[in-house]
This record gives sequence, C-alpha cells and structure tokens, in this order.
Amino acid sequence: MATELVLVRHGQAVDNVEFLLNLTGSCRGLTERGHAQAELVAARLAKRMTGTRPFDAICHSPTRRAVETTEHIAAALGPRVRVEAVDGLRVADHGVDGQHPWDPKTNLIGTIPPLDPETAPSPGGESWQGYLNRSGRTLLDIAARYPESRVLVVAHAETSASAMHTFMRLPVGASRWTFPLISHTALSGWRLLHSPLPGADPAGQWALLYLNDDSHLPEPERTWSS
Repeated sequence: MATELVLVRHGQAVDNVEFLLNLTGSCRGLTERGHAQAELVAARLAKRMTGTRPFDAICHSPTRRAVETTEHIAAALGPRVRVEAVDGLRVADHGVDGQHPWDPKTNLIGTIPPLDPETAPSPGGESWQGYLNRSGRTLLDIAARYPESRVLVVAHAETSASAMHTFMRLPVGASRWTFPLISHTALSGWRLLHSPLPGADPAGQWALLYLNDDSHLPEPERTWSS
C-alpha cells in the first residue's frame, strides 16, 4: 500500500480578498464564500470514505483559514479520522509588521518573494526558499510518520509549491520560472512509490496523480486572483 498525500487548499479567506490591507500577519479566517467552498470540498471528500481506501488522518496548518476549512472537512469525514495540527504547515513567516512581504512597494526586495527566493522580504521574515524548505520537510515528515497511509493535508496554495519543489527536487530559484496555480479548496494528489529497478532511488519516487482539481466548485467560483 503506497503512501499518499492529498493536498487541499483552504477556502477563500478575508486576507485573500483584502490582500495587502492586513499587515499584522494574523489571519482573519474564511469569508462566507470560503465556508461554502469548504462545505463543498468536505462533501466531496466524504464520498471517498466509502471507497476501498479511506483517509487515515488529516494534517492541517495552524493558520486560522486552514483550521476553519479543516473543521468542515473533519465534520464530514467523521470521528474515525485523526486530526492533527502541524506547525510546519503554516504560511511563510512575515516578520516585522508594516512591511508586507508580497508588496514590492514596501518590502525589502522590490519584487515578490518567489522572484528573489533567497532574501527575506521583511525584517525577521522568512525567505521564499526558506519557506519551501521548511514546508517541504514537513510534508516528508508527515509521509514518514504515516507510512502506507492516505493523509489529507489542509494548508495553503504555497504548500503545493513546496510539494512540487521538494518531491521533484527542483533547484533553488526554480520558482522564477515555474509554479502551480491552485484554486481555493482544490485538491492535488501525490503518491510515494518504490521501484525495484536498478538505479531507482531507495527513498522512492513521488508520482503526481492530479493537480488543482476544483471540479466540486461551481464554475463562477473558480478563480486564480483571490
């Protein structure tokens, strides 16, 4: 039985709608639309629990928008599934208040973090590459702690980027030319396989099963901008 991670982005959050207005780094949770999106993905995931391979655990970011999304999903999946907050899945650390890391006009790098990945965009903040490394190590740790299990990871759009960089072993700076676009509550699946063939890495190979599956959302709700 192969280890499988199913990544879920949180529902639309207040901070997504009012993007550069929140400089405190304190998430304000889901919008009404975000809660509706979380209900839709929860209903979809609940159907998988009746299949041949249900989820064994939910690991989620401690950031409020991910916590609220997890609450919808956990209620739908039932008490059988273990729910665990994992600090390493949190969003990138923003550092000092007043300098938004994603605003080129006020941050220290004059661009968005993925285009200057090794420099912290705000005092005391986390560089983009530092975030990718930390989040990626966390995903590998989850896979190691839940071997031969199917784990739901409720986190952020950036978590899909860290999965891609970590599992594909992309070089530092690869975010300058490639990144995944992830809708709110979209699903992305990865499976860890071990090949007996000569030359195969004994640590295994990560297979990308699907990316940004948001088919549970009504067409008007699909968006990249928020």
